[in-house]
Amino acid sequence: MISRSVFHLDCTPIIPACGFSCAVCIGEMESVFGGTPGVSKFYREGDGVVVEHDADVVTPEQLMDIFRALPSFYENHFVPSVMTKPGGQS
Repeated sequence: MISRSVFHLDCTPIIPACGFSCAVCIGEMESVFGGTPGVSKFYREGDGVVVEHDADVVTPEQLMDIFRALPSFYENHFVPSVMTKPGGQS
C-alpha cells in the first residue's frame, strides 16, 4: 500500500536567506530518495517535500532517519519534521 508522508524542511532559522530554494539540497534529496527501496515518488510541495512510499518497505520514521543522514543535514542546512495529516496518515 502506498503512503504519502509529508516532511516540512525548515531552513530559515539556519540560513535566513535560503527560503527552501536551494537546488543543491533538493537535488541531493531527490537522488537519495529516488534510490531508496519502497519510495515511488519524491517532490516539493509548499514549504516541504512529499515522499510517496510503500509503508511495508520503508516507514516515515525510516525516511526521517534518511533525512538525518544526508550531508546537507549534517552541514546544518535544514531541520526536517514529519507533518501529520488528518486521519493519522503522515
